[in-house]
Amino acid sequence: MLIRSLCDYYDIQSARGEAASDIMSEQPVHWMVMLTPDGRVADIIDKRIEESVPQKNGKVKIVKKPIVVSLPKRTQKPTIDAYIIEHRPLYIFGLNYDAKIGLTPDDKTDKARKSHEAFVKKNLEFFDGIDSEIARAYVNFIKNWVPENETENEQLKMLGKEYQGSCYIFALDGRPECKLHKDKAVLAKYEKLMAKAAAKAEEEAAESDDGIMMCPIEGERLRAARIHEKIKGIKGGNSAGAGLVNFNSSAFESYGKSQSMNSGISEKAMKKYTSSLNKLLADPMHHIYSDDMTVVFFAMKHDDKAECDLFNGYLNSSNGVTEDSTKADVKAVSENIYYKGQTGNAQALDDDVDNGVDFFVAGFTPNGSRICQKFMVRNKFGKIIDNVKQHQQDMAICGSNGEIPLWRINKELVSPNSANAISPALQSDIFQAILNGTNYPYTLLETVVRRVCTDSDLDGNDKTKINEVRAGLIKAFINRKARINGDKEEITMTLNPENTNPAYLCGRLFAVLEKIQLEATDVKLNRTIKDAYFSSASSRPALIMPRLIDLSNYHLRKLKEGRAIYFSKLINEIMGKIKDSLPTNLSIMEKGEFQLGYFQQNKDFFAEQNKNEEPETVNE
Repeated sequence: MLIRSLCDYYDIQSARGEAASDIMSEQPVHWMVMLTPDGRVADIIDKRIEESVPQKNGKVKIVKKPIVVSLPKRTQKPTIDAYIIEHRPLYIFGLNYDAKIGLTPDDKTDKARKSHEAFVKKNLEFFDGIDSEIARAYVNFIKNWVPENETENEQLKMLGKEYQGSCYIFALDGRPECKLHKDKAVLAKYEKLMAKAAAKAEEEAAESDDGIMMCPIEGERLRAARIHEKIKGIKGGNSAGAGLVNFNSSAFESYGKSQSMNSGISEKAMKKYTSSLNKLLADPMHHIYSDDMTVVFFAMKHDDKAECDLFNGYLNSSNGVTEDSTKADVKAVSENIYYKGQTGNAQALDDDVDNGVDFFVAGFTPNGSRICQKFMVRNKFGKIIDNVKQHQQDMAICGSNGEIPLWRINKELVSPNSANAISPALQSDIFQAILNGTNYPYTLLETVVRRVCTDSDLDGNDKTKINEVRAGLIKAFINRKARINGDKEEITMTLNPENTNPAYLCGRLFAVLEKIQLEATDVKLNRTIKDAYFSSASSRPALIMPRLIDLSNYHLRKLKEGRAIYFSKLINEIMGKIKDSLPTNLSIMEKGEFQLGYFQQNKDFFAEQNKNEEPETVNE
């Protein structure tokens, strides 16, 4: 379904002349080399864009990301193979970077020398006869540049370790608008060259019926694609790109067909889907990064900017936003959409948004030289927004401050002391649950409950163990499961004194006993009953809670009479609602209910305290 959808998207964009070119490809670029007319490197300008990325510790890290430039089509050969208008430093400059000695033309395999020689030969041949200022400067650079003499080049040395992994474009010194890859004379010759190569390939193909098959995408008899072009832009993937469709072993082949001819996808369809996906990955409007997963989205229409902007505003996980700015983006999305009648269909205030258009969301992760498609969701845009809103409503709980973006959810599912991200499998399941409006994965509940039980508050972060995000996730899981099963939703946003669920009541009771301990102690405790008993109490209340109740009697005697009476009544009220005896063992679901009871009871205490501390109004 993904490949067919990408091909359809290509056809729609082609109708407006906006499809990705068959002879050009989107490439990341870090630096622009400024050439003098005689070919000297006058300067190297940083073209990267600064972006703010939220970190797990709540801070914001400034990172520099490359711009995306359309350059002549890259080949898929794994061997040394120079491009026209080269962008790789090893080919352009013929130098490696060593942290100890700096720039050097030497390496064990002599790859630097071979790469540079291939670059010189191919580009001098291509640029012969092209008469433009930037082309002449580029040719002079190629002829005059000697790698062995440039190891101390000041412009390159200033790049340091960033030299090796960067990509470069060329422009004329003093005239940055005069770029090599946009020169009309250069592009005209390149287009003629590619048209000639394409015609020759078609002629050769017409002479043979080998590989002709019925393409299931195009519905025509076409030549099968033996090798599929690589996809670039997947986070954590190979910088040279990776294959979405490929066969790396004869064990996966059948019916005498070799390599990717086993897929049954034609050359025509292959070029369409690879061009579309690469263009989407090169456009920040059409993708985001969620930890180690790359999420691509598009609407099946000519101009899908309005839909993608709304969707991106909600899912903006790590594309350079702070927590505050993300909440502002999400609020803007919510204010731009209203719900009409009993249908619950989202209607956008922006006339450019089409709620009836098909909207696609797909998640990808790298796997060596391959790309793994983790999930794909297709639905009407309005329905997807409906489901997103329902997710936010399910997550809403006392203490939360607006809608919660996905990067916050991801953050709360791992230990604060860990640098690891959540598994792609769990991420994909969460995405599908949100976008489809289905049950959240059981693994989500297990992970949240485990984190609440395991993480500690001893580091002084009072939001580490259980906060509004973790509590909201538990509430969302429980209520959505009940709603889909046709049962009554059990958990309210705030404390529900009428809730008679034994696990929920045990959580409330634990919060009361902890509050008694804290009020009875004049000094800050190094270790409270939460630090010592929370995990065990949420697993075996019948074993732990009686001990804590006995301990609370000692603490009650230290309180003022009014507070002691208040807490004693509250304990008796909660215990009176537990009809039978305290539960012996709690399941994962019941542990979550315990944690919610604890969280909401604490929030109720906090609200009560704030109310009592409000200054009285004096009427004069």
